[in-house]
Amino acid sequence: MIDADAATGSKALDSRISLATSMHAQPGVYALLVGSGTSTGAGVPTGWGVVTALVAKVAAASGDEVPADFDANVWWGKHRDGEPLGYSDLLASLASTPAARRAILASFFEPSEEERQQSMKVPGAAHRAIAALVARGAVRVIVTTNFDRLIEQALEAEGVFPQVIATPSAIDGMEPLAHARCTVIKLHGDYARIDQLNTVEELSHYPEPLKGLLERVLDEYGLVVNGWSGDWDHALVTAIEGIRSRRYPLYWSSFESLGSPARRLVAQHRAHVIVGVSADQFFPDILSRLGALDSLADPPLTRAMAIARLKRALPDPIKHIELRDLLDVEVQRLRAYLADRPQLAPGTDGQTLQDAHDEIRQRCGTLLHLVAQGVYLDRDRQHIAVWTAVIEQLMRARRQPDGQFHPFWVALHHYPALLVLKAASLSAVAARRDDVLLRLLREPTWRDRTSSEQEAAALDVLHVYRVLDHDLINDFPRWNGTRWLYPRSRLLKDELREVFLPLIGDEESYQQLFHRTEYRVALAQMRFGTSASSYRPAPGEFIGEGQWRHNRLAWEADFRGHADREVWGWSTGDDGPFDQTLKELAEDLGRSRRWG
Repeated sequence: MIDADAATGSKALDSRISLATSMHAQPGVYALLVGSGTSTGAGVPTGWGVVTALVAKVAAASGDEVPADFDANVWWGKHRDGEPLGYSDLLASLASTPAARRAILASFFEPSEEERQQSMKVPGAAHRAIAALVARGAVRVIVTTNFDRLIEQALEAEGVFPQVIATPSAIDGMEPLAHARCTVIKLHGDYARIDQLNTVEELSHYPEPLKGLLERVLDEYGLVVNGWSGDWDHALVTAIEGIRSRRYPLYWSSFESLGSPARRLVAQHRAHVIVGVSADQFFPDILSRLGALDSLADPPLTRAMAIARLKRALPDPIKHIELRDLLDVEVQRLRAYLADRPQLAPGTDGQTLQDAHDEIRQRCGTLLHLVAQGVYLDRDRQHIAVWTAVIEQLMRARRQPDGQFHPFWVALHHYPALLVLKAASLSAVAARRDDVLLRLLREPTWRDRTSSEQEAAALDVLHVYRVLDHDLINDFPRWNGTRWLYPRSRLLKDELREVFLPLIGDEESYQQLFHRTEYRVALAQMRFGTSASSYRPAPGEFIGEGQWRHNRLAWEADFRGHADREVWGWSTGDDGPFDQTLKELAEDLGRSRRWG
């Protein structure tokens, strides 16, 4: 392997190191652009190789000799009266039905039994490594000029079923790139179709829908090129040339020296180049480097160890201090981060704001898992004071503004506290301990020293209307232009899904849990909130987007004290004195109808 930097005498780091490090730090940021060089190692011919072989068969069937240096273009020009040589025209002349065309092409792309035994025309090391990169979340978009289906087969073997865009018409109904686990964009089509792009003329321009999708990928993602020369695909070269300002670096891996078009693109985008390495070496190598970085990464290892310690400490009263210390480590990390966080936003565009929310969520990851597990497993309610203390410490970590500040940016200092409160609330409801939920909402307090307000409870201070801005959230790129009625609710549900699916088991149950929790919190805000005049209860998607209307009778029955109240209604799990407060909340049901 020869790195371009090394070839110039520079002692810069191997580009594979920077690529792996960047991929590890920013999973999903890089898209792959793979060409025929990624599949030729598996014995799959290029598109032009298929055309050449088919013309050779036509020549032989016509009674002409097919020499070793057979030139398909020359033969076709002499015998087809100037008819252009291309994949579509050639197949149409050889077979008149899709089934017949597929039969002709099958031998080029589908392995015979002998070929399968020799591991030919099946996913190779490069395809399997690409699939593993997708499975771990490092890659989510793959652009390919290849006709074969080896990448799709490798992905399915990893349990990943990608959306495949093989024609411009498929773009209209596609899932947004940011939402799909994996998208494979086949720029030149699929071998089983006859509308592939193959001739120089066909490769000189793309249909507008495909051109627009490609431009989005090139603009929004870093790019890792492998096995593509750029010599024939003029439209693709033009598209890459047209991107003037790349957000993320471009890496180019090739077994052979780069040709003129590739060198031009490398120079324009100051790409990192790796030559002398095959696709079957390059992708497994990157995967291996990511694995090595995993072993050094603190969050996954620390999180697993922390959760194990929490589970050991919860049932043992002697380890109460150990439990508090475990949580305090994470709380202090967040407090230190918030103490240094600026009070002026660097920008008010959607991407900047989404990045800020995403960074905070990432920093809260371990604490959210600990609190969710802890509240859920705290069956004897031994540690309620611990959970409320964590929420209160995070509330009090918000700095009072000084000098210039953006109100929404300062309010975001309470986002960690809101996330933790929401996680604890979901766990309390999941464990059917509504009395714990009310204590979580009412016992942690904070006072805004910039106003005359007294100490206020978490259900007021961490009201989603106070912490999160509706319009700004709706500008997040993650929504792909969709304007949600209740984006705060949707955001929190998305952010906590990864925490709760292991506890709850499936998506439908998580949705139900989230709705049940939002409903209870809204009732508590209506009964106990001190700022209801300016911040109405926040029922979120459950009531606001129509499910309340569809489920009203069932919910009314639950709150009338029927036998199934233990399942869906407010419950302490016993007949203790807290039941009276819960019954009072149930009586608020009539007033809650105004939300419907």
